[in-house]
Amino acid sequence: MKIYLTNKNKRKIVYDILNIFYDDKEIIFADDGDLIILDGEIKFCGHTYFYEDNYQLKATLYNILVRETGYKSPWGMLTGSKPSKLLQKQSPNQIKEKYFVSDEKMDLLIDVQNEQNKLEFDKDNFNLYINIPFCPTRCEYCSYPTIIGPNHDKSEYISYLIKEINEINLPQNLDTIYIGGGTPSYISHEDLKKLLSTINSKFTYKEFTFEAGREDTLDKEKLEILKVNGVDRISLNPQTFNEKIIKSVGRLQNMDHFLKMYKLAQDLGFIINMDFIVGLVGETSKDFIKNFDTLEKLSPGNITFHALATKAGSKYKEKNKKGSIDGALAISEAIKKFTEKNSYKPYYLYRQKNIISNLENIGYQSGNTAQRYNIIINEEIENVIGLGMNANSKLMNGKKYRNDRNLRDYYEHINESIEAKNKLINEYNK
Repeated sequence: MKIYLTNKNKRKIVYDILNIFYDDKEIIFADDGDLIILDGEIKFCGHTYFYEDNYQLKATLYNILVRETGYKSPWGMLTGSKPSKLLQKQSPNQIKEKYFVSDEKMDLLIDVQNEQNKLEFDKDNFNLYINIPFCPTRCEYCSYPTIIGPNHDKSEYISYLIKEINEINLPQNLDTIYIGGGTPSYISHEDLKKLLSTINSKFTYKEFTFEAGREDTLDKEKLEILKVNGVDRISLNPQTFNEKIIKSVGRLQNMDHFLKMYKLAQDLGFIINMDFIVGLVGETSKDFIKNFDTLEKLSPGNITFHALATKAGSKYKEKNKKGSIDGALAISEAIKKFTEKNSYKPYYLYRQKNIISNLENIGYQSGNTAQRYNIIINEEIENVIGLGMNANSKLMNGKKYRNDRNLRDYYEHINESIEAKNKLINEYNK
């Protein structure tokens, strides 16, 4: 669709609504257009519509495109990443009427809020995120600044992480610790021992999560090292059990080894999360639903369903690969039925730019196994300090800091980064 827009300051507003209905390649801002947006007026298909403010612009444009395309988004015209925040200031009925959110998604938001309300949080608590950016290969959907392949000195990186851990002025008692990436389990057994030993010599915590997402980086010894060093949760992330699809994204998965690692992790007493991606290229709704047969047998404590968000920096974006919008909607409905049948409850939810079918990423728990860190980071309700390359720190007073996005600069500026974060922490604690 070609759009003529006189006020360039409204470009993002217009793009966000259009992106609900059209592929980004189909949205073209030009000197003339099928859709003409002037100050206070929208002209489309021989009709003129009037608006007074940005809300009315979005609402009018959304309703025009519902009629034009026949597609009604389950989230209505909401494009923000954290719709749960709306419940802090508005009633469910107000949200439904203002943003055209479906009853189903509104009920989902309320269910998530109810599960979170069962837990207690303190805005002055501190949480620690540690980034390990190495991966065996890059998946085609991935846009993170990861470091690929075996020819990198991971031990050197771990030594810099240990320096940060030792010199950061965090309180001893943390709420949660989360080690993510990348693929943290790609480091050696010895480096893993050093890292976890350093953490445990300095901190206590309520929850400790380690991303062990790829089965090809795991063995019995690594899982035992994690367990004996206080890790109580791991992520073991197939994304899909469909061998053809997972191979197409540049990732091999040995199902026999996956099941062996899962059984061992289960026997060791870990709470296990599994990630799945809705909308992988080539995976139909019928294909995806086959995952539920295996999931039902394994019955992990947590399951997270991510709706594909194609981002700059990913091979999907570079190759202009797209998942199926219709298929994603069918999968979303199937997930609802599966989780209800198997007594999984939704406990956290967030959305992303360019997310397929304007859907959501949602985490489910079996029993009372909700992951505190996921709630904290998504609802922004406690302080988070990030260590490692590209790690973010965000405090409840609004202050932020981001470590350098590449190894060279991270190593070179390590002292300045530690000093900057310590300054934020000390100022917050005054």
